[in-house]
Amino acid sequence: MIALLALLGCAPKPASVPAPGGPHALTILHTNDIHGHFEPETAEWLEGRPAIGGFVRLEQEVRALREARGKQNTLTLDGGDQLTGTPITEINEAGSLGGAMHALFDGVGYDGWAVGNHEFDKGLDNLSHYTENHPVLPLSCNLLNLSRTQPLLPQQELSHVYNIAGMRVGVIGVTTDKLAGLMNKRDFARLTLLPEAEGVQAEVNRLDPATDLVVVLSHIGVEADQELASKVSGIDLIVGAHSHTRLTNALHIGDTWIVQAGSYNRSLGVVDLVEQDDHITEFHYELRDLLPDTATVSPAPGMQELVDSYKKSIDRVYGETVSSSSALLGRSYNHESALGRWITDALRAQSGADVALYNGSGLRADIPAGPVTRLTLFQCFPFQNPVMRFHLSGQELLGIILQNLAADADEKRGFLSTSGLTWTWRRNAGAPEVVTSSVGGKPLDLAADYTVAASSFLVEQAQKYLGAEPRDVEATGFTDLDAAIAYAQKGPVKDPGDQRGVPAK
Repeated sequence: MIALLALLGCAPKPASVPAPGGPHALTILHTNDIHGHFEPETAEWLEGRPAIGGFVRLEQEVRALREARGKQNTLTLDGGDQLTGTPITEINEAGSLGGAMHALFDGVGYDGWAVGNHEFDKGLDNLSHYTENHPVLPLSCNLLNLSRTQPLLPQQELSHVYNIAGMRVGVIGVTTDKLAGLMNKRDFARLTLLPEAEGVQAEVNRLDPATDLVVVLSHIGVEADQELASKVSGIDLIVGAHSHTRLTNALHIGDTWIVQAGSYNRSLGVVDLVEQDDHITEFHYELRDLLPDTATVSPAPGMQELVDSYKKSIDRVYGETVSSSSALLGRSYNHESALGRWITDALRAQSGADVALYNGSGLRADIPAGPVTRLTLFQCFPFQNPVMRFHLSGQELLGIILQNLAADADEKRGFLSTSGLTWTWRRNAGAPEVVTSSVGGKPLDLAADYTVAASSFLVEQAQKYLGAEPRDVEATGFTDLDAAIAYAQKGPVKDPGDQRGVPAK
């Protein structure tokens, strides 16, 4: 594979081998999974759940660290998933939806970023325009065009060597190789996606002889990062993303360090290391929460003005209050949740279906107590997936119940929130089993056909999420966000309260 890429011109030739030396001190600053969160956001892990972070505060911290360490000794990286999460990623600027993020990244002064799966949310063509005009270099070693001759995207490089802090630092980007289940099938058919370890090892082999330090800028998740560190030799540091993991202490797998900085632009990872003779001899890691009262430098006027201008634009469209909530509606990936109950009730009410379903990974924010604005709901359902109606049999709905029982028990898979479909369960020989099941209050008929409402994402990934192929699929003409807004306007937003799956008495 290495020889093939070199012959086809996909990878540049390695530079001359650096002379051993050092010590060299380097600081790597990193973020990941920003998802368009350009203003302060709730830090649920801190007492009182304060709002922290945002690009103004991030730029302050980065600038202060550069002043302290020397800009010539710092490298600033982002692990990807810049897009989808707040309405700023809906702004069409610099030739693409989400292009408003360009100016924010440029204002911080990033050096490189890894292409994440959510960059594909608005389609491959939009992403191509996004990277074409991005002021910061996109990296991914395993995203190639169909002929495997070039990187997939404009400006994209498989890796890049930075001459910094008196040494040569090779940074390799890698994108999750689970993209087939995370993007639309039409666009996935237009690209080549190499296995993560294959793409990274090829670049490590090429770069290692010509660099002092090899860094993988990874968008594959912390568990996959640990597996990568075990499989691929020659990686000094993995700067991670995708799993939204707040690593307050770096992991150490063999000779490889692993770090990750949470999500939503609320924390900054700070790696201070010393390299000598091609080895890390000193390593220190700190995850800094970007608290508003800990800044040591004043906000940059240009960044503050930029953030304020985007906030005003968004408030004009999304600032309208559509309802209120007297208590927080929380979400869960592995379990039934208040927000899951509420949104599936909304989909069923708007579609007239017997059953509605919503995946836990699609619930992107809680609904807090207080006024509920269009922005509140957008942050919960930012993908704006079209809602589809289709048919599933009672037997197939029973399969979904069994999947939910497994998710609830082992917490290793996503839970599908339901409306109209309820069940009771008990443990039998240590495993959960269904005792009763019903649709609309009537016993589930395994042989009957039922109408179901769910997002287009679930329909596209039906085998993964539904375990069955939907029949007679038709578009409803509205999105999940449309349904949420319409339902919220009918009355207070509150937890329906009736649990869909409960232990049998």
